[in-house]
Amino acid sequence: MPFTGVAVAGVRIQDHIDVAKEAERLGYTSGWVTEVQGPDAISVLAAVAGATTTLRLATGIVSTFVRSPYLSAMTFSSLSEYSGGRIAAGFGTSTPVIVEGWHGLPFERPVASTRTYVELFRRFVAGERVKSEGLYRVRGASLRALSPYPVPVFLAGLNDRMLELAGEIADGVILNFPTPGYASRAMAAIFRGLAKANRERASIEIVANFRTGIGEFAPLASTLRNELIVYLLSPVYQQVFRADGWGDEVERTTAAWASGDRSGAVSGISDAFVDAHGVLGTIGECDAKVQRFLDLGIDTAVLFPVVVEGPDTRLRQLDLVRAFGPANRG
Repeated sequence: MPFTGVAVAGVRIQDHIDVAKEAERLGYTSGWVTEVQGPDAISVLAAVAGATTTLRLATGIVSTFVRSPYLSAMTFSSLSEYSGGRIAAGFGTSTPVIVEGWHGLPFERPVASTRTYVELFRRFVAGERVKSEGLYRVRGASLRALSPYPVPVFLAGLNDRMLELAGEIADGVILNFPTPGYASRAMAAIFRGLAKANRERASIEIVANFRTGIGEFAPLASTLRNELIVYLLSPVYQQVFRADGWGDEVERTTAAWASGDRSGAVSGISDAFVDAHGVLGTIGECDAKVQRFLDLGIDTAVLFPVVVEGPDTRLRQLDLVRAFGPANRG
């Protein structure tokens, strides 16, 4: 049973609810809500919390640059109280394209601002009256309505400095599109952070997202390419891909895109790159691939369904969630 977490995703909020209820029934232990171009993660978390009773729920992730620490503390404290303590706050910086291009906000000093953000968030959630200068100027703010439950903080990490920071201060860290090589290097950086803060390995949960599909490689790879292109064009992800030995892939794809050949940039993403960053094949092949990461020390594998788009897309996604459901695996 490699997968214990599932991405609670969809176009409509009802889609998210359907996935979360099925995941809970099937024995998944956690549901992770993304926020990009669909419903906002907070509305989804509230709806899903009201439709489930045992599933641990987390954002995976929301950007620290588009919500203040005080707003996030209000939000997650409220959700934690409402859900009976089942909420974790998954934060990340996101990318300049989303923060600056879509939200019109500055993307500056990601590591330093994340450290301060988490500190302030925790102080607010704990009920402190906070005064702070520097990256976030706060003048005596405090929360009146507090959750009686702790709100764990997960950080999305890509490069070494953010991964080390997660090891220093976070309750968990989220890896995206990992390869075995990248996962090993990421964990080494996390462990350096743990050592720097004199923390035990058991104090942090390492989570990894896996785009997963069952069936023939070619049609599933075509679907996954449409997502991978976004990351191949993102400078922060390009650094990771280059360090992982995919520099030629990055250069070829960005050159095609810059020349105006958008379809060629997508279709030109190699099978090798798709295979390295996705989990596609039979159930047994997918299990074996994810198990390699668990053997490396990943604690929680999160299923991100990959299905061929069509009129029955939602049914196929639910079928995939069922196929890997712990209760169906014996």
